[in-house]
Amino acid sequence: MRFILLLVALLYLTRATVSAAVVKPDSLQTPVDSFRWQPAPKPSWVKQHHKLLLKSASVLAVTGLFISTYQHYDRRVQDFSQQNRTFVSDGTARLIQPMGTALPLQATFASMLAVGALAKRPKMREAAVVGLGSFYLNALVTDKLKKTFQRHRPSSTEDSHLFEGADGDGRNTSFPSSHTSTAFAAATALASVYHDSKWIPTVAYGMATLVGLSRINDNKHWASDVLAGAALGYITGKATYWGYHKVKKHWQKPSWVVSPAWQPGQTGLNASLRF
Repeated sequence: MRFILLLVALLYLTRATVSAAVVKPDSLQTPVDSFRWQPAPKPSWVKQHHKLLLKSASVLAVTGLFISTYQHYDRRVQDFSQQNRTFVSDGTARLIQPMGTALPLQATFASMLAVGALAKRPKMREAAVVGLGSFYLNALVTDKLKKTFQRHRPSSTEDSHLFEGADGDGRNTSFPSSHTSTAFAAATALASVYHDSKWIPTVAYGMATLVGLSRINDNKHWASDVLAGAALGYITGKATYWGYHKVKKHWQKPSWVVSPAWQPGQTGLNASLRF
């Protein structure tokens, strides 16, 4: 009996020894967390340049719309607008059109400039300066384009492709629409300065669009004239806004700000350099 028990014990020890030999030392170690911090993946080229791509796409879309309108839809839009013209549309046009002329806009921006200076409201003052600058820049460019193309108005011809060019007598000035370009230049100035507002850009561009539609309603411009005026006003407005900040940054000089300071048992001055 003792022999059998001894044999069983030897067999058990032998099996335990073999099992210990089979187990690898690495498996007995404490598991190591395999998670390691990895840097965030680099954004794709599209995400890095999405603003540039969006602007480029917008330019292409507007250019395509203008070309399509000029080639195929000027006459159709003119016929549709005149066939559906009513006393309501005429009254709305008379009400809206002054917002695309010089005197109301100059008076508005001059008033904003005065109020902004007196009330110490720098954003209103900036909007007035950018608005006046965009108005004069747009007026120069629009006048030059009108004299260069000298396109006949829809009220004087049925041919939407009739241009006299720079050699004309200066009476045909349909392209581009100055009312529309002026309105969009002012709207772009306001929308750029008050870009953080929820309603100012929407209202400004909405009113400028109505000015352009009023010129089509009154048979003063082809649809492509209005599109060109809107694009021109937007460009001159943005250019003025960009130029204003470039000049402001260039001429803004650093200045020292000195203020008194009090501490228990002593007095002094604080000085800081403002850029």
